[in-house]
Formats: sequence, structure tokens, C-alpha cells
Amino acid sequence: MEADGTAGLKKPFWQKLLGSDNPNPGKFEDIGSDSRKIFMLDSFEGMRFEYQRGLSNSFGVSHILHLQPAQDNYGTYDFSANFSQGKHLLLSRTQTNGDVLARYILTATPNLTVQFQSQLTKAPHQSNAILTADYKGGDWFGQLKVGSFAQWGLSYLQSVTKNLAVGVDLTYLGRPPFNQMPMCISTVAARYSTERMVALAQLTSNARIQAAYVQRVKDNLTFGTEFTFDLGSRESTCAAGYEYSTPQGSFKTNLSSDGKVTSTFEKQLSEVSAVVLSAEVDHGKK
Repeated sequence: MEADGTAGLKKPFWQKLLGSDNPNPGKFEDIGSDSRKIFMLDSFEGMRFEYQRGLSNSFGVSHILHLQPAQDNYGTYDFSANFSQGKHLLLSRTQTNGDVLARYILTATPNLTVQFQSQLTKAPHQSNAILTADYKGGDWFGQLKVGSFAQWGLSYLQSVTKNLAVGVDLTYLGRPPFNQMPMCISTVAARYSTERMVALAQLTSNARIQAAYVQRVKDNLTFGTEFTFDLGSRESTCAAGYEYSTPQGSFKTNLSSDGKVTSTFEKQLSEVSAVVLSAEVDHGKK
């Protein structure tokens, strides 16, 4: 009887603070990933072909060919090489304009991941490098960044309940390129999610409010809305969009209040190749 009575006692406050049965919320930078799939489409002119090939269990390459009807540039070609073995992952990409991107990811422990990324470009003051450390707790996720231009960042996302997560992000840039003034931006956010919907709200220190709502109507159909308001300029924009998947391909379209319509279509030809089409019309541009 005493054992049953002890089991029924509530946990002390410090135990509730240090751990809970709530799920891990993931990275703060991914808090709006559901809405970005609809409203941040990778639009482009022309046609793009993607091909991936695994040369071994650890090494693979990919090719991206982009053809576009431009007067100064008829197309681009990207070559990527990836290597994975155990806790180590190496990613690289080389573009025809001379840009090189390299990334190294080390899964030190099941909870700790360290990543180093470097980009070399011919554009002045644009080459950079950044070191990131991610730690995954039971019901929280923390991230620390240190990089070029005297940059550092810190973010933390906590699951308050099984459906609600709140977090904060702080980014400081001490020596921005082109002799700009140092800047510091902080962001607070809250996300409420269930199996079929996600609601998100964000407030930044530069007086910008953003809210989004995504609803999965069917397994292959998702609708979303997004609202952004600048407290300083009193300007606002809203958008609505959808994602529809069929055996023939995946369609994504969004329409914003400033008159811009963006659509993409992706057809997976095989496990290693795909064709992507894109279209964008800006009715508000004069």
C-alpha cells in the first residue's frame, strides 16, 4: 500500500524542469519548415535536371543541369560529391561560376553533432566559414554557431507540452561585409502542432511579426497561409498556397498579396533522377 501511495505522488518541480515525456522539438531554424515547403519555393527560369549516382556504399555523386533562356547565361552546371562513413559525412558542390561549397558533419554522440561549412566565391567579401554545434536533449534542442565576420549565434527550442514548443534565437554579426554596422537580431517563436496541422508565430527584434498556418487536408494535399507585418513601416503581406502530390509528380503553388504567383512541378523519373519545372508571374511589378 505504501508503494502504491508513493507511486501516486507528484514529481518535484526540479524533475519536471530537467526532463519530461514531451517530444524533442527539433532545431529552432527548422521551426517553420512546414510553411517554407509551400511559400519558399526554389523558382527559376527554364528547366532543371537532377541526377544522382552511388558509386559505392560510402561515396556518391550528383549532377544538376539548369537550362534558362537568358541573354548572358544560357545555363549552369553543378557537380556534387558526397562521402559518408560511420560518424563522418563530407558534402561538396562545385558550380560553373567558380563557387565551391564544402561541409563536414561529425555525429560525435547520439545527442551531439558538430558541423563545419565553408564557401569560396569570386564575389568580394562573400567567402565565409561557420562552425555549428547542435545538442539534442530529451525535450529541448540547443545550437551554437561561430563564424566569419565575427559572427556568433545561440538558439534554444523547448517543448512545453506535447503539442506546444517555444524558443529564442540570438544572432550577432560584428564585422558585416561592405563596411556595414554591426548588427544583432533576436527572435522569439512559438509553434503548436498536431498530426495534421501546424500553427506558428515569430517576433524579431527588428519589429517584424510573422505567422503561418499549415493544414494537411489529405495525405497528398496540404494547404497553408502566411502573414507578415512590419511594425516600423506598417507594411504587411499575406499569402496562400498548397502542395499536391500525385504519382505523376508534385505540384506546389503560392499566391501573395503583392501580386506574385509561383509554381513548381517535380517529377521523379527514377530513384536517382528527377525533372523540375518552375513558373513565376509578378503582377505587381511594373
